[in-house]
Amino acid sequence: MRILALPRGKTKNKREKFLREIYENIILPYELSDGYEEEVVGEFENKFEEEHFHNFISFVKPKAQILDLACGDGRHTLKLSDNMEHVIAFDISPKNLKKARRKCLKKNVSYVKGSMLNLPFRPQTFDGVWFSQAFEYIPPDLRESFLKQLNHILKTNGMSFMSVETWMNTNTLTSLKELLSDFKLFCYWKFLKRKPLIWGEFLYYCAPRGAAERFSGWHYHVHTDKHTLRKLLDNYGFIIKRMDVKCGYIYLLVVKS
Repeated sequence: MRILALPRGKTKNKREKFLREIYENIILPYELSDGYEEEVVGEFENKFEEEHFHNFISFVKPKAQILDLACGDGRHTLKLSDNMEHVIAFDISPKNLKKARRKCLKKNVSYVKGSMLNLPFRPQTFDGVWFSQAFEYIPPDLRESFLKQLNHILKTNGMSFMSVETWMNTNTLTSLKELLSDFKLFCYWKFLKRKPLIWGEFLYYCAPRGAAERFSGWHYHVHTDKHTLRKLLDNYGFIIKRMDVKCGYIYLLVVKS
């Protein structure tokens, strides 16, 4: 399985090579960590994510086919399966999928290993897509391709939840501080470390709980603002039903038009 839909053979430029490097670094902490996500943050990240979950459940039909995209260790998979006819738990990390299997011993859950940048599903397969805390792993130059695929696999009027990491905050001063922090990291990695970053991307050194002694490489994230997100979603056939900016994330419920 190829993680990215990029030309085979020798990479043509630094950016393509960097994109491959990003996903090698993203997967390692998850493969090395022994802990469960809810041991750190709980079943839901916060009350806003929980509110969106209940709104998502109330919108889609009880007999719905749901994709838990980038499901991680199954933090939400089990709860989705309690309410839906069938859930596909999809993740790039074999270890995460193994954790999810142990947690969700139910017949209405299937497990698929793959990259969210190359979704292996037929058109209009899903009534809903739950996509929590993984948009920050989609580089700006691959967002359009991802949203096309998301639109492709959702049924008409199908709903998607997304939580999108951002520098924005309800408090203006906090937003400016976060933006400055992002800018410093961006400049450090782009101009001192010579990484071919696009604005919004930043790297940081990562030492996940339970894996600190085994992994000390950099980790990739990208931050997005509301204006950029609105424009992208509008361009690729999504109608925003609800949008909240809370706790460093933009929480969204969107419907395929």
